[in-house]
Amino acid sequence: LRNGYFIETNMDSSSKFAILKKLLLLFEMEDDLIIKFSNDKKVDSKSRFEIRKAFWKQLLPQLKDTTLFLNVNPTKDHWLTTGAGKTGLSFVMIITKKYTAIEFLISRASKQENKVIYNQLLKSKNKIEESFGGDLFWEELPDSKSSRIRIIMDNVNLFHREDWSEMTEFLVENLPKFERSFSSEIKELRF
Repeated sequence: LRNGYFIETNMDSSSKFAILKKLLLLFEMEDDLIIKFSNDKKVDSKSRFEIRKAFWKQLLPQLKDTTLFLNVNPTKDHWLTTGAGKTGLSFVMIITKKYTAIEFLISRASKQENKVIYNQLLKSKNKIEESFGGDLFWEELPDSKSSRIRIIMDNVNLFHREDWSEMTEFLVENLPKFERSFSSEIKELRF
């Protein structure tokens, strides 16, 4: 085109899909776009959505010691989100074929405000982690508008039903502690 940019026009569909698949995996978006590859044994989109909804349906009634997600219904998405009491702050539960997680998401309209909030919370990192009872993953995500703080359980797969009890136990046990560890800090935020 100009200045070193060009368009590759001589690519077959298999090559295009191979590149797209690599990009989706790189950006952890493989659950957002479903492409059937002849050599992959993927869960089709209809059953994928049904499985997610079934997992959320069995999980939500088991959440105790928290009012988070009380008025949230099961969905076909790989996440459920609920407000944390201030605009742009939310608690999120995530389920995928690689991990499950709980996160505190800072996602206001302004990137600058998000980073200010993140840094305010970071000053209370020891207090938050002590209240939670363990280490959390603190991710400012400087190139992103949002920031997050999370706890992750790796090596579980939503599409293996034998992992559901372990995933459910992780979410049920950690969500109330996660919420409590942020509650007083959220009230003190100034932005």
